[in-house]
Amino acid sequence: MRWLDGAFFLLFLLAVAVQYNDPDPLVWITGYGIAAGLSLAACFGLFPVLPNLLAGFGFSLWFLSFATTLPGAPVEAFTSFKMTAASHEEPREAIGLLLAAVSTFGLAIRGHLRVRDVAKRRGPSTS
Repeated sequence: MRWLDGAFFLLFLLAVAVQYNDPDPLVWITGYGIAAGLSLAACFGLFPVLPNLLAGFGFSLWFLSFATTLPGAPVEAFTSFKMTAASHEEPREAIGLLLAAVSTFGLAIRGHLRVRDVAKRRGPSTS
């Protein structure tokens, strides 16, 4: 799974890089930067449950604010890297936020499973 964590890290890093010309770059750079950082942590075997859960909920709510742009979005918004119309940006960002939400929720689940497995190996507490 580390290859997938690495792929998401690179994807979110690319998302950070292309935000420089956005009207509000700091918001997007911060969001995608958080997703990239959590993916990078996963590459090193770190799956902090709470930060991933909080990020997942945040990305989900943020996605919902853009979800209405997806129905009826022009196909060109997803088939070209060029920004030929303003109507292309919001559907693309919605998909990016959905990927960030799914990724961070997935990392939270993996972290939870890891904590649970460690607790099982230790056995019942004697205190």
